Amino acid sequence: RWDENDMASGTPDFFKRTFLSAGNVEQLKISATSTDTLGTFSQLVKAFIIYNDGPNAVHVNYDATSTTDKFKIPARGFKMLAFPVTVLHFICATSQTATVYVEGLY
Repeated sequence: RWDENDMASGTPDFFKRTFLSAGNVEQLKISATSTDTLGTFSQLVKAFIIYNDGPNAVHVNYDATSTTDKFKIPARGFKMLAFPVTVLHFICATSQTATVYVEGLY
């Protein structure tokens, strides 16, 4: 049985676990600007984590051009996904920039 006391500080006390048969890692550093900026892996990755080192929010799209209507990762935020991708697209709001680190597993 779940109740509100099972949560600490408004966040769940569990994390979804993802298990992959990946053996190699590729890391990217992207300087996102207000124009579509690419993060390209050397081959198809099975899963990846994106960390926005800031100082501004960044929007991300997968294998297609990004706009500020796409998924938003705030400064100091991250996102983990487990699906195949080769190219990530990043964009910031007008006149903003962000440094984004990505680690892909293949």
